[in-house]
Amino acid sequence: MWNTYSHAAGVEGKVKIGDEEFIVEKGDTTRAYGDSNWGETMPSSPPEQEPSMKYAWGWYYVNIPADDKSQELSIIAGTGLSYADAFLGIIDARFCDIRLDGKTHVELRTVEVWDLTFASCSDGILQRFDVERSHWTNITDSFGNATIPLRQLVTLETESYFITMDFNSIVTNYNRLVYPFTSYVFSDFEGLGVSTNLLIVDKKAEKTLRNITVKTGGLEYGYRFNITAPPAPK
Repeated sequence: MWNTYSHAAGVEGKVKIGDEEFIVEKGDTTRAYGDSNWGETMPSSPPEQEPSMKYAWGWYYVNIPADDKSQELSIIAGTGLSYADAFLGIIDARFCDIRLDGKTHVELRTVEVWDLTFASCSDGILQRFDVERSHWTNITDSFGNATIPLRQLVTLETESYFITMDFNSIVTNYNRLVYPFTSYVFSDFEGLGVSTNLLIVDKKAEKTLRNITVKTGGLEYGYRFNITAPPAPK
């Protein structure tokens, strides 16, 4: 179960890194983001296969604040490819929540299992939900080597809208979140402050609603590793 984000939520406070303190003031340039996970099953390959980055999850977030919160835009999407069990086999699941303004809210979901696709969309028939990953690079840290895509292109199309989120990250955007289990470690590479080209087209009106590059995109790419988790700090 995933409890998703708060759209148009303001935030204020302070962040201290070492001896340096940063003040976050509530306003039209800062927004809160938060989610919680419980009962989560990390993506995995079939039991007869070694852990593979093919079986991964992705997370994508774009937000454009506004003085008038009724004009705010935010899009969040998630994907996951995983072996479920001997009965279901491999499942490809995707979801997206689109808030173009205070009145326009589109939700969509897809699940692929047994060579069948089940989809739901609040704006007619879901026509596209694609993620293309490229510009692969290797990262080496204390946990070993990992390969991640620096570019991820998300394409969404419903009856009324065509949307692309083109995330172009660099290695320094990322931190590695490690989730240790008994027999494996799940590594989640989270990128923040990612340059993202956002295109939104109203198909019915034949009008481009947004064509902008934002510097605050967020994305993740996570998969399992055959490594031993380090001991917890004392």
